Amino acid sequence: MENLIPAPVDPAAWPAWREELHAWRNAAQAELRHDEARFRHSAFAWVNDCIITHKILLWDERFYDRQAHAFRVDDYVDAFEQRFGKLDGVILWHAYPNLGFDQRNQFDFYRRMPGGLKALRSAVDRFHARGIRVLLDFNPWDRATRREDQPDHLVLADLVGALDADGLYLDTMAEAAAELRAVLDVVKPGVVFESQAFTPLERVSDHHMSWAEVYQDTEVPGVLRNAWFERWHRMHVVHRWIADHRGELQLAWMNGAGMVVWENIFGSWNGWCDRDAVWLRLMSAVQHRYHRVFCDGVWTPLASNPADGVYASCWEQDGMRLWTLINRNDTWQSDVVFKPSSDRVCLDLISGVPCSGEGNEMVVLIPPHGLAAILEVSERDPRKPDAEFLSAQAALWAGLESCSGQSTERPVIVRPAVITNPAASVPKGMSLVPAQRYSRDVRYRRRECGLYERESAPACESHTLPGLHEMASAVVEEQLTAFAIDGRCVSNRDYQAFLQASGYVPRHGEAFLEHWRGGQPVPGAENAPVTWIDLEDARAYATWSGRRLPQEAEWQRAGELGLFEEETRVWNLTESEASDGRTRFCILKGGCEYEPEGTIWYPDGGHQSPAFSSRYLLLWPGLDRCGTIGFRTVIDLC
Repeated sequence: MENLIPAPVDPAAWPAWREELHAWRNAAQAELRHDEARFRHSAFAWVNDCIITHKILLWDERFYDRQAHAFRVDDYVDAFEQRFGKLDGVILWHAYPNLGFDQRNQFDFYRRMPGGLKALRSAVDRFHARGIRVLLDFNPWDRATRREDQPDHLVLADLVGALDADGLYLDTMAEAAAELRAVLDVVKPGVVFESQAFTPLERVSDHHMSWAEVYQDTEVPGVLRNAWFERWHRMHVVHRWIADHRGELQLAWMNGAGMVVWENIFGSWNGWCDRDAVWLRLMSAVQHRYHRVFCDGVWTPLASNPADGVYASCWEQDGMRLWTLINRNDTWQSDVVFKPSSDRVCLDLISGVPCSGEGNEMVVLIPPHGLAAILEVSERDPRKPDAEFLSAQAALWAGLESCSGQSTERPVIVRPAVITNPAASVPKGMSLVPAQRYSRDVRYRRRECGLYERESAPACESHTLPGLHEMASAVVEEQLTAFAIDGRCVSNRDYQAFLQASGYVPRHGEAFLEHWRGGQPVPGAENAPVTWIDLEDARAYATWSGRRLPQEAEWQRAGELGLFEEETRVWNLTESEASDGRTRFCILKGGCEYEPEGTIWYPDGGHQSPAFSSRYLLLWPGLDRCGTIGFRTVIDLC
């Protein structure tokens, strides 16, 4: 059975199709001896109401405040809920795309977050205080970095216990290893798995959530296989690269599924437009209020086709009937006629008003590619929504037509280069690069984090980034002024002399010169490039020496001219720090000796040509400092 079960085009074939769906589910559950007990366990009751989830990148500047050195959980959640409505769960993403620049593994990235696991646990506690569940990320493909002293499933269990996490997001996976389920059940009741891929049916019984990310819907909306197989299995629909989210919203709406809001895609920005954000608020408000109907009620997919291009699912429970409708048309549909049961109040829960009409015929108004929700309920039924709920929906609905359908963007703030006092001649150990107009060919790997700020996430209709992992190039025109550049990277001995002369102490000492011992370079490594420094550490050295860091173009031109005395052993920082208000980054040049292998998800390693550039995301010094990143300096010339 396909992940998204297609429906017949002809409405006349729908009754037989639904009978086939019921027969298939009954047979599959019997064959697999599907056990519903874990879904009905009280420890997992929260899953039913986990409608809206959000992937948070822990380096997002809106979430981590570098100046205050603190996670801004409440401010972040407040801003999210003001825009998208109630937030139910978050995935705390931590390592990729920086994972693999050196040998630190995925678990090290959690341990080395600002303040360590203690501070991260405090952030989790704040989410819990807001009623928000927290999932950690597991990258099964991370096999080439440092290995732990115990198997991954035991390390994950330790992290879940230390952080009081509520689940694990299984990156790239369809299912978790059986031993992982066993150890988590001992650590904490109610810990869920959420697989990125569609979970195999035989594992649905112990996988409470999954993503619907790779699917191909049609004009007539299909049925999510796992949502139909087990109604309490919470699916979340997501297309990370798409610009228009209305198709996702409609698929989730017709299947009683949740949604993932994901805008900061590993450092590339693909913001939701205001229109789609309002649609999500309208939709999720209904799903939250009636989540038990969607989980326990009788679901009839494609129960009606009230107008051309308009489709409806029906959910019934204890005398109440809820219709979820979608409009596939490019125009408003005002001829959608419903015939509710007698003696029922008929309310449109999306627009927040009673349905209009005469007798037993009610008319529903649905915007282009929009949604509607018709509730049939008796006048005295306590499940009838109160005036406060309806007025809130009506207020959102009233402003919907004026909302923009364009994705939100943010300006990029680029840190200006540090200006030095120009030298009259080329200092010893440095080489001259004369002033020139420079047309440089930049080579880079097309990764999800992008390269430059102007290459934010491209809006597309695919769930994957076009050309992902392929080599790409760009031509950049720049004007270089005359400068001199170091032939060698700054060494451990050079940096030691700087510390002794200047008394420099970093504001945050975590991982600073981690490869030294007792405040000294390891014997025999004095002339090796200094590493485990961040941009601020490198700038401090450059300023002390009357120099600055090279701009990316300067570094590349010098490399092309053959001015470096040896092949680059470590990546070089450049004066290229930038931010889009969400993600800080800089550009690395040169490559390094370390080269992780075994997966396309690691960044490039090995020695690279001068033209090659790699984006390096910046969070805080304890993680920005890296065992394979050093620097060299330049000085302006008169």
